[in-house]
Amino acid sequence: MVQRHLTVADLITSLKAFDPGTPVRLALSPEWPFEHYVGPVTGTPHIQPSTGPGDDQPLPGPSEEPSGVVWIRDGGQIGYLPPEAWVELHHDPYGDLPGAA
Repeated sequence: MVQRHLTVADLITSLKAFDPGTPVRLALSPEWPFEHYVGPVTGTPHIQPSTGPGDDQPLPGPSEEPSGVVWIRDGGQIGYLPPEAWVELHHDPYGDLPGAA
């Protein structure tokens, strides 16, 4: 199963593949896709991530140091997601999109 909880290190590693001057957008709502600006970033080191059904990332155990959660807010809707981006993002690694096999 694909890991759903990305870490800050995972996100930084993914973003290193792109030019640092490239704008970043959020793609929300896969069936009716809109693009959004990335909003403010904050952290809650005292609140652990929640897990949902089928999540393969356990919460930290007693021997692990809690890391909290980093939050990225939606910075506002721009418009519709370009079709090319939708096609690239529309695969469903979690198998939970409507109509997914």
